[in-house]
Amino acid sequence: MDFSVKANGVEFFLPPGRFHVAYEEAHALLVENERFRGSETRPQIWDGFEDYLARFFALEDHFSDLLEGQPLIHRLWLGGSYVSSKVNPSNIDVAVLVNAPGEERIKGKPRAGWMTRAFDRHVVLPDFRVSSLRISYRPVRSVFKSRTLAAEDQDYLRERGAWDDWWQRCRPPGAKGAPTLESAEPRRGYLEVAP
Repeated sequence: MDFSVKANGVEFFLPPGRFHVAYEEAHALLVENERFRGSETRPQIWDGFEDYLARFFALEDHFSDLLEGQPLIHRLWLGGSYVSSKVNPSNIDVAVLVNAPGEERIKGKPRAGWMTRAFDRHVVLPDFRVSSLRISYRPVRSVFKSRTLAAEDQDYLRERGAWDDWWQRCRPPGAKGAPTLESAEPRRGYLEVAP
C-alpha cells in the first residue's frame, strides 16, 4: 500500500476507499516509511496519538467490570494530510468509532469525563496534535428494511455513511473555507485501524 493518487495536485494520497490495516501496519506506513525519514513532525504526532489512545485504554482498565471485556473504541479512521505523502503534517485526523453500548455502561461515572473531552478540539488538538471526531458505533443486525430499525440504529448508519463519504473528499489546491460541490467526489482513501 502506498500513496499513489495526486488528489489535490500537491500531495499523493491513497486511492479512494477505506483500507483496513493493523495498528502496526499503520505505524509502518505513516511513520517508519522511508519517504518520511526526514520528517520533523510525524514521530511526535504519532506519539501524541498514542497518548490520546492511552486515555481510552486507561478507562477500559478502570471500568473493566462494567465493560465486561468490551473495548471503548471499535475502530479508528485515520485521514487528512497525515495519511498522505506530506512529510511534515501538523496533526493527524482521527475518527473514533466509539462502542456506544460500552460507553453507555460508564456514562456519568467518576473518571469517565474523558469520553467527552476526547472530542473537544480545544483540548485535544493542542495537547495531542490529534483532530478528533466521534462516530457512535453500534452493532446493527441488518440494513435491509432500514425504516423498521430503531432510531439510534438509523442515526448510526447515516452518520457512518456521511463520514465515510467525507473522509474521501479532498479540497482543490489552495482552497480554504467551506466545502464545495466540486470537492464532493471521492478523491483519496483513508485507513481503518483496530486499536
